[in-house]
Amino acid sequence: MEKFIKSFVFIFLITILCNAILFAKNGIIGLENKSLGLVKSGSIFTLKTSSNSKDALLFLISRNENSDILASPPTVTTPVYYCQNAVATSLTATVSSGGTLNWYGTNATGGTASATAPTPSTATVGTTSYYVSETVGGVESTRSKIDVIVVANNGATILNFRCDASQILPADRASSVFFDWSNNPLISNSYNYTYTVQSGSPVTGNTGVSHVQVFNMLPGQSATLTLSSATHPCVPPQTITCSVPCGTSTVTPNFSAIAPFCTGTPAPILGPTSPNGISGTWMPAIISNTTSGSYVFTPNSTLFPCATTQTLNVIVTPLVTPTFTGIPTNVCQNATAPILPITSNNTPAISGFWSPASVNTAVLGPVTYTFTPNTGQCTSATPTRVTIDIVPVVTPNFASIPPFCSGTTAPLLTNTSPNGIVGTWAPSTVSNTVSRNYVFTPNPNQCATTQTLSVTIIPKGTPNFPAIAPFCSGSAAPILATTSPNGITGIWSPSTISNTTSGSYVFTPNTSECANNQILTVTVTPLVQPNFSNFSICMGGLTPILNTTSPNGISGTWSPAIVNNMASGAYVFSPNSNQCATSQTINVTVNPSNTLLDVDWTVSEAFAKNQVVTVIATGTGDYLYQLDDGPFQESPVFEYVSLGTHSITVKDKNGCSLPITRTNVLVINYPKFFTPNADGYNDTWNIFTLEDQLNFRILIFDRHGKFLKEIFPNGTGWDGTYIGQPMPANDYWFSIEYTEQDIPKKFKSHFSLKR
Repeated sequence: MEKFIKSFVFIFLITILCNAILFAKNGIIGLENKSLGLVKSGSIFTLKTSSNSKDALLFLISRNENSDILASPPTVTTPVYYCQNAVATSLTATVSSGGTLNWYGTNATGGTASATAPTPSTATVGTTSYYVSETVGGVESTRSKIDVIVVANNGATILNFRCDASQILPADRASSVFFDWSNNPLISNSYNYTYTVQSGSPVTGNTGVSHVQVFNMLPGQSATLTLSSATHPCVPPQTITCSVPCGTSTVTPNFSAIAPFCTGTPAPILGPTSPNGISGTWMPAIISNTTSGSYVFTPNSTLFPCATTQTLNVIVTPLVTPTFTGIPTNVCQNATAPILPITSNNTPAISGFWSPASVNTAVLGPVTYTFTPNTGQCTSATPTRVTIDIVPVVTPNFASIPPFCSGTTAPLLTNTSPNGIVGTWAPSTVSNTVSRNYVFTPNPNQCATTQTLSVTIIPKGTPNFPAIAPFCSGSAAPILATTSPNGITGIWSPSTISNTTSGSYVFTPNTSECANNQILTVTVTPLVQPNFSNFSICMGGLTPILNTTSPNGISGTWSPAIVNNMASGAYVFSPNSNQCATSQTINVTVNPSNTLLDVDWTVSEAFAKNQVVTVIATGTGDYLYQLDDGPFQESPVFEYVSLGTHSITVKDKNGCSLPITRTNVLVINYPKFFTPNADGYNDTWNIFTLEDQLNFRILIFDRHGKFLKEIFPNGTGWDGTYIGQPMPANDYWFSIEYTEQDIPKKFKSHFSLKR
């Protein structure tokens, strides 16, 4: 407490001293420095006890000897926020009138002053302080500090920025809007905002709560608010517009409907203010006096935000030329006069009167009638005129049609007579088969009478050529006559009959004949060849008799008539007459007899994978070969023959030699598996094909080489056991010694035991 009193007394004395010096020496009036706690009262400066007494003293005594004004520090905005790596601008400060700024960079004291404001770096997150003073009248002030805070972009955004009318009190709902958002924990709850009420000036502010309410608005007015984070410049600002609801304040302009008017007349003028006082603009702004259209009135949104648009549909009635249908252009002389209608066929109809008012059919020649519309109708200035010609009655002058042949092309009936009368025929086309009358009826308004034509159809005759009997191919063909027995002349197509091919021949009468075509079908019987077959016989055997009727029923004779059974030869068969058949030559082959003398064979080496038996026939004939009971084949070679004893048979193809059979063909091989299941089939394993070689043995081993059993080809074989125990299903190996063609041999392989 004592130190505090001493300090207070010291500051108080210094203040009095400084005030006295300033007042006495310079006569200063109106100096103060609020930033240092100096307050002016008249010509006296006092120091507030809350100010830094040392700074105040230094300020007072650092004045320029030639100036009576003390320099105050410049006004700055601090802190300044930047997003990391954002583009920064030069720092700013507000200097006093007549002063200059001194920038010291980041030097709070010392350093060299620069007139150029520094541009802060935004590369590093953190706070950097910059210092600036001002010089007025040669006196430099103390330095103002500007804190530049660089903030990292953490991806934060302003959350749930919206218009929220639910938070407006009932009394303010028709005169305010409520901007609301949610606080984001990633940014401090300090926000800058600027809003503009419709047609008003911008209002800026700062808030630490998550809403802004704008008052004193009118129904229908809107306010646009832009919100940004005051301390996190990386957060993107957001803008939204909120409007005061119109509620029951909605009003509609009440312009009166515009009555339809005729094209070209002056169009009504669209007023800028409705009868109920709503001002605005029209689109389009001027009513067309040529085209119908819609015109939309849009109220002034500033003065009448709750007013709706109004649309006026304007109908511009086009000028119409009266048209009339049903008034004839021609009227027959002395016919009933047509009545001229006093209303047109337009919609709506146009009323008026004619001049002349009625039609006179007694006088020949054209008369023009003019229609004049009554007043008050949207009609064109061009008058409507109709010309009616009074013409005499005329008779059509079609020429008569001469008789013509039935079936020929009928003449055409034209719809216009030689004297120019247009009409229709009944019937409309001439028949080419039936005689009858044809009546021409003129079209209306031609002043013409009907005309009748009688048409006669001549019936056609039919040629009576007799049918042509079938004849053999190659014989002389009949000749086609050009005049039928009943006297009709014409031509044939084809003109001559073919003696090789059947066909149809059409007789076409000459154009001068009224006759039908006639068709003759001519059958040419093809020559048939007898279907005897070549055959062979054995020399010296029974002589066959040649049949005089072929298998396909053709009879005839043979030359020679008897077959020679000792020599081959050709025999010609000649068909009897009237059979449409050709001759045939057959060959009779006489084969030699008893040419097969002996049969032998060879067998592949024992145990070969493909056991081949080749049969050798001794003789000069053509032979067939058979293994066991299989089919006969031309090849003497049999492949993949199974093990065991087989028989082979050789016979002559032509049966001219007795067949020879050999039954002791031995194929040595071993069974590939056996099934010791006591079913009577493959219950033991042995090489039975070597059973005649009594002195040779077979040794059996398992897959690991262990000896299991010794058997002999003439024994019962192996039953699949070892020391009385059944061996498992597996592959087993064997070795055997044997002789083949008196040559000792050895063989090893394996077989399967299956259970």
